[in-house]
Amino acid sequence: MADENDPNRPEDDSPATPKGEGEAAPAETRALPPADDDIFESETPGQIEASSIEPPPQPEAITSEADEPLDAPAQSAAPEPEPEPEPAPAVEAPEAPPIAARLEGDGVEEPAPVEAREDAADIGGPPPTYFRAAGDPDEPEEEPPPQTFADKARAKAIELWGQFRAVAEPKWVAFSGAARAFGGEMWNRLRGIKRPKNVREAAVWGGWLAAGGFAFIVAFFVFVTAGMPSTDDLWEARQGQSITYLDRNGHVILREGAQNAPPVDLASLPPYVAQAFIAIEDRRFYNHLGVDFGGMMRAGAENLRAGRVVQGGSTITQQLAKNLFLTNERSWRRKAQEIMLAFWLESRFSKDEILALYLSRVYFGAGAYGVEAAAERYFDRPARELTLLQSAMIAGLVKAPSRLNPARQDIAAARERATVVLNEMVAMGFISAAERDAALQEELVISRENPAGVLSYYRDWIDPLLNEVIGDQRDDFIVETTIDIAAQRAATEAVSTLLDEQGEARRVSQAAAIALDDQGGVRAIVGGRDYTQSQFNRATQARRQPGSSFKFFIYLAAMENGLTPWSVREDAPITISIPGQPDWTPGNYTNEFHGAVTLSGAFTHSFNMVAIRVANEVGGDKVIDVARRLGVTSPLSNYHSLALGAQEMTLIEMVGAYGAMAADGYRVEPHGVARIRRANSNETMWSWRPERRERVIEERPMRYMNQMMARVVSEGTGTSARINGFQVGGKTGTGNDYRDAWFIGFTPGMVGGVWVGNDNFTTTARVTGGSLPAQIWANFMPTVLRNTPPRQLEMPRDEDYDLGTPDPSTPTLTAVGAPIGAVLGNPGAPPPDNEDRSLDFGPEG
Repeated sequence: MADENDPNRPEDDSPATPKGEGEAAPAETRALPPADDDIFESETPGQIEASSIEPPPQPEAITSEADEPLDAPAQSAAPEPEPEPEPAPAVEAPEAPPIAARLEGDGVEEPAPVEAREDAADIGGPPPTYFRAAGDPDEPEEEPPPQTFADKARAKAIELWGQFRAVAEPKWVAFSGAARAFGGEMWNRLRGIKRPKNVREAAVWGGWLAAGGFAFIVAFFVFVTAGMPSTDDLWEARQGQSITYLDRNGHVILREGAQNAPPVDLASLPPYVAQAFIAIEDRRFYNHLGVDFGGMMRAGAENLRAGRVVQGGSTITQQLAKNLFLTNERSWRRKAQEIMLAFWLESRFSKDEILALYLSRVYFGAGAYGVEAAAERYFDRPARELTLLQSAMIAGLVKAPSRLNPARQDIAAARERATVVLNEMVAMGFISAAERDAALQEELVISRENPAGVLSYYRDWIDPLLNEVIGDQRDDFIVETTIDIAAQRAATEAVSTLLDEQGEARRVSQAAAIALDDQGGVRAIVGGRDYTQSQFNRATQARRQPGSSFKFFIYLAAMENGLTPWSVREDAPITISIPGQPDWTPGNYTNEFHGAVTLSGAFTHSFNMVAIRVANEVGGDKVIDVARRLGVTSPLSNYHSLALGAQEMTLIEMVGAYGAMAADGYRVEPHGVARIRRANSNETMWSWRPERRERVIEERPMRYMNQMMARVVSEGTGTSARINGFQVGGKTGTGNDYRDAWFIGFTPGMVGGVWVGNDNFTTTARVTGGSLPAQIWANFMPTVLRNTPPRQLEMPRDEDYDLGTPDPSTPTLTAVGAPIGAVLGNPGAPPPDNEDRSLDFGPEG
């Protein structure tokens, strides 16, 4: 028997097939059948013909537990006959299932089955040599576990990290290599420096090092202190910006910002006022020398832990230094300057003096600088009368004076911050827990009075411009406004008085008014009835239906396209058809029609049917073009309701558009500031310049419109707006279902407008533009016009009449422009009362 471990044994030897227990039967190597033979012929699941199986490659011999070598069946590598293998003893196959094979032909006897190992039977499942095909029906494919949002985020983060690493790693390798090379070169050079040989050379070295260190300190000091303000006169230092407002005549009408106030007298204040600031702003105020390095480290650690700025490390002394001398710039240089100034303040003043100076200069929001101003602004009392809760609330405002301002924001935020201050005071032992609980039971009543007074709506309107031009600059500024303070007071009083007298009975709760000069300067602006109740500016922000006041654009387009005030049109029911839209049959509210009328008469008495006919003749696109040319920016669409002013607009753009009539046909751009300059150097930082000063209404159409609009006030729907000594032109307007009422009037050099209604769009008690709005206009415009010389409106000249007057008995419907898309059909019956009348307007449209 040949040795199984014989190295000379061919690898292609076939193993001996066991015949019986302990015996080995010889086997012959057979040649492979031809390729076209069917070599797989299944008999039973447990039996396969040996002659039809191509021997697999022979693995290395495996030693069993009984140290008996195991040989795997060998595969013939080629069809050529191989050397005769020597018989091998039968062995157990621990990892193969028993196979019963019968060798057919050549008289080979059937080998006995191989007995399975005992340890293989102990293992459940298929034997080790068994492989299940993918997708086997009795082995269902495992479903991947559902991915959660965290799994997807983790996978995305891994993917992004891989992409970042692929891009950054080569650069990092290159950088680190260059850094190592540079460092190595520097180290080699330093090692090459010869050490001093004697005391003389050591002294020279020391001198150079000392000089270098001194130069570095001086350079750092110069870098930090360069540009720092002088501290010689502390009380001249400005801690913020101060803004002074002048009216158009140069009179001071409002001051905002920091004022040079004397230090607070701490002895006159309740002790808990100062304690509240120390507890929330600087707990170690009396224990440091101006800078609390431990507090800065703690704040830095908290900010790193939170990933954002949640704590500040500045002391009260540092805050005072910044407010007095520095800007809000965030840089290491500015921080170093702040620290140096803090040390300087501590060396010159006592702790109580620093605290008193701080309380007189810190900003508390709403234009209040210093605790005295804050107490007056928020609680209408001096600081010496503040309660514990009021003191805590004021101290809490320092962190975010704009965001926590209780006069503008929800008081809950300020009260919550006050609770934090009280808890800190308890922790420091300034007050007891019982005192804190008693203070929290107090009701906080905040004064809503705005320091701007009658200028409140105006001040809010120009605020975006001031933020853009001035921003956070710490300096004194002067704002030259276009406001006439007397006119502003008159407009505010006219609105409040008329609404107080008639508002409840007429079911009107709000009104707005505005007056402009012929350059567009706002002389007066009132955004509502009471600023303390509502800060919404209805003069500049509210979009409402202008009603018949929109007819100004329709008739101006008609005058520019060949019609005259004496052109005749029919005041009768009409039906308008527009492709893609349902037919529209509007009607006058009273269902009264006047037949053939001149355009001047129809405009004077605000007949809706004539306006609709004219708008369709001229074309809706041309009407919109006129409105755009005169300054209207609100969205306008070529719809049925365009002629009746049912598309919403703001009061300020309507008054600005009418302003072209007061400016001899030139475009007017409303603005409220003429110039902004620095108080100390008189440097002009911004001044108003019109975008374009151009004529937008030609002379003849303007004369025609003057004639028609003057008749509205003298004998039409706007007679309540007449003013003695002035020739006034204007137009009334009443919105859908009496929800809005307007009057806009002008005289050469000045224009004004009024709107009344309700914020919730509820209907009024049949208020028209010729009633309350015209009355308010007539009450305040005389004050606006007090310094304006009376001038007559330019009326049509003789040559303007030569165009001819159509015979009223034969009215023409000649279209001179692209219509809205309307087809003027036969007059139809007015809609019954049970149909939708949302586009039916009052007698003035």
